[in-house]
Order: sequence, then structure tokens, then C-alpha cells
Amino acid sequence: MIKDVGIVKARHPLDKQHIKLTYVTHFYCNQGDMDSVESLLAEYESYPNDIKDAVEFVIVDDCSPLEYDVKDYDLNFTWLRITTDIQWNQAGARNLGVTYAKSDKIIITDLDCLLPEDTLRCLVNARNPGRSLYRIYRTDEKTGKAYRGHPNLFFMSRARFFRLFGYDEEFAGHYGWEDYRFVKMHKDHGTTPRYLPKKFRCIERNVDRKKSYHSLDHNLTHNTPINDRKKSEIALFGSEYSHSRIFLNFKWDLKKVHSRPATIPERKPWWRPLWWFRYLFRSLSV
Repeated sequence: MIKDVGIVKARHPLDKQHIKLTYVTHFYCNQGDMDSVESLLAEYESYPNDIKDAVEFVIVDDCSPLEYDVKDYDLNFTWLRITTDIQWNQAGARNLGVTYAKSDKIIITDLDCLLPEDTLRCLVNARNPGRSLYRIYRTDEKTGKAYRGHPNLFFMSRARFFRLFGYDEEFAGHYGWEDYRFVKMHKDHGTTPRYLPKKFRCIERNVDRKKSYHSLDHNLTHNTPINDRKKSEIALFGSEYSHSRIFLNFKWDLKKVHSRPATIPERKPWWRPLWWFRYLFRSLSV
């Protein structure tokens, strides 16, 4: 008889096969401190163990000028720092974060969003998004009602992310349009936009944008003609045009990796013997 505990104890300390969801976020802080990042992780650190055991956080520092030490959070996390100074490199930061993801289910979000316990647990236990691109409703602070989700928060499949080449880094260096073009690329190729049920919300964080954020200029002048050209390219030439394939066009360092002890997974001895059902289903769906 195979002993579950023995298997877990024998696993490599960096083994992450028990991770069910990867939470990717990025930041650029050029002001006073790192509280916008540290307070977010401290909040998630307070969540129940069943969530913390199943989630890996990938934090990407987009070449912030601040000097700091990465704290020892009680989370599974990978902390990366881009060392090539490119302004507005959100596209590259997200590509890098998803590259280091340890699960196919991923959530990509900015620092000003917080997922409550029930929402994060929903994503941990959700079916694989496959060809769907999910957003999450936000809560109106005054009315308590749900309203449209943050425009660049996505719950999706890592495989689907890479199938359509991730974010287009031709937009990097200047502000705007990379999220819009990312969504349009997916819609044009049959990815279905959806929302999580309204009972699962996202909370907007009160980030101090004068003390612990960035002061970059929001100017669309440079990237608007690039977006217009890409719109024309896919309209004229069709499938898979409009994406430059520029990817990870910078250098980075791995600053820190922390892993919580691996948990014993639920036993599913029936899964492997049923391989032929999966084979048959795949054959009939081609």
C-alpha cells in the first residue's frame, strides 16, 4: 500500500504540484515606501490555511528604484524584480509573472484589488477556465451593489494565455492599450468573456497614490497609433496577426521564493484507470 505521508515527505522542497491557483500581481513604486505591496500580502497572510496552501503568489517588481528587503510572509510566493528600466512595462511584468505560475488557473490583477476569502476560495475550487476569460464584479461602497469588474483583472487559463502569446510588449515603454488589445485578441480567437457570480466580489483597496505608488504620466499619445495599426492588421490579415510576439524583452532577477509545507492531496485512485474515457472524449471532440 502506498503511504500518502511518505510521498509528501519525499517531495522536493520546491515542488509546487499541489498549487491550484497562481495569483499574479506587479508593481512599480518610486515614492516613499512599499506599503501598497506589503499590506496586500499581509492581508492574504491572515487568510485560512486551506487557501494559503493552494495558492502561489507571484509578485513582480517592475524595476522600482526603492531599496527594500523581501519579508518572510507565511505564503507560497515567488518574488521577481525586473532590472531593465522600461517605463509602463505592465505587459512585460504580467508576461513574466504568468511565466513563473505553478498552476494552469491564474488570476492577474493590480495592487488596488483585494479578493476576499470567499472569492479566492471560489477560484481555488473552480473548474479550469479553459477558453473563458473571467472578470469579477466590484462592490459599490455607497450602495453595496455590484458593478462592472476592474478592466485588467482576469481569471483565466495559463495555457490559453500563452496560446495567444500573452501580452504584446510592443506597448511597453508608454502608457495604455495593452489590456484592451489583450482582451480583443482573445475575443477575436473565440475566448468567451464571462463574469463570476455576483456573490463573489473584488474589493477596491485604498492605496496611498502619493506615498506608496508611482508618479508616471498617463499619456496615450504614443500607444494609440500602435493600437490602431494592430486593429487594422487583424482585420486585414486575420488569425494571429496584430501581435508582435515581443516577449520578456528585458532582464530580471529572482529575489525570493518561499514555500509553505506541502499538504496531503485528496486521493483519487480511480483517475488514472479512466484514461481511456478522456482519450475517447478528446477523439470525439476533434
